[in-house]
Amino acid sequence: MKKKATLKDIAALANVSVATVSYVLNNVPNQTIADHTRESIRQIAKELNYVPNLAARSLVKQRSGLVGILLNKTSGLPFWSRNSHMSLVESLEQLLTGAGYHTLLVSLIPEAPAMDIIRERKLEAVFVVDPKDDMFYRISSNFMEGVPVILLNSRIEDPLFNQVNYNYPLALEYAAAASTAPPCLIMEQFHNAALTEWIAVNSRLSRQYIYEVSNESGSSEALEQFIQMNNDRHFIIINEFLAAVIAKIIPASRLTVLCTCGLPEIVPNGIRTVTFRNNRAETAFEVMQALGSGDSLPLAGANQFLVDVAT
Repeated sequence: MKKKATLKDIAALANVSVATVSYVLNNVPNQTIADHTRESIRQIAKELNYVPNLAARSLVKQRSGLVGILLNKTSGLPFWSRNSHMSLVESLEQLLTGAGYHTLLVSLIPEAPAMDIIRERKLEAVFVVDPKDDMFYRISSNFMEGVPVILLNSRIEDPLFNQVNYNYPLALEYAAAASTAPPCLIMEQFHNAALTEWIAVNSRLSRQYIYEVSNESGSSEALEQFIQMNNDRHFIIINEFLAAVIAKIIPASRLTVLCTCGLPEIVPNGIRTVTFRNNRAETAFEVMQALGSGDSLPLAGANQFLVDVAT
């Protein structure tokens, strides 16, 4: 039996991303895609006898077409973390809608996670954004075997979870090379301790040169002290919204920002930036599509998928 065509097949032949194919075939508005590219994608889809995944699954397997996005929500989350989450969720939702899926967004409140809402839906896949360490198995136990669970902003040594993160080791290497001064690192505080540790280790910095900003007001004095103690160093900042705050204290010439929100345009003028190929949503979407269709996964490396630095 001939293997049915997928979005990935069309994307490869058209030399575009899976997201672009999805936008065109599902007539997603407000996308800047050239007419000749749209025509090429539609022609390739026709030649391959492409059948949209959702329609095929609904007819043959009677599946729901519903995908969950579970977002960790804690009190006092600083605005730079909220904006990072919003940017990621918006991109994911746009990709899913473009592919014909319905999206269920659930806020995970650690004190009372809404697991009943999750259990009652027949979800085809689940994206989990920035969960606390103790939430991993509480979440996964509510899904049937075979439902892809994809973590973002998290790391865990368990093959059950597919994990999508930025290629922080490479990005930190690029940022460190942006100045002849020795670097230090200011980063947002993640809920996942393993992700924080991974970033810290790959920065190759002693812990005295790493500062985690936990909230908007309670750490300002300690942050200023950290900056004063390292006034001869080059500062690498993770998250462009956090960088906008730091730029009020440190001259632009001493800053390099890792743009983890996908919004480098908000970084003040004169500050060097390191950007990524996408804001993780596209890679996570490709992983979901591959897992759902049985295709090979988009990147090698067991269940770890890294979004590379844009060059």
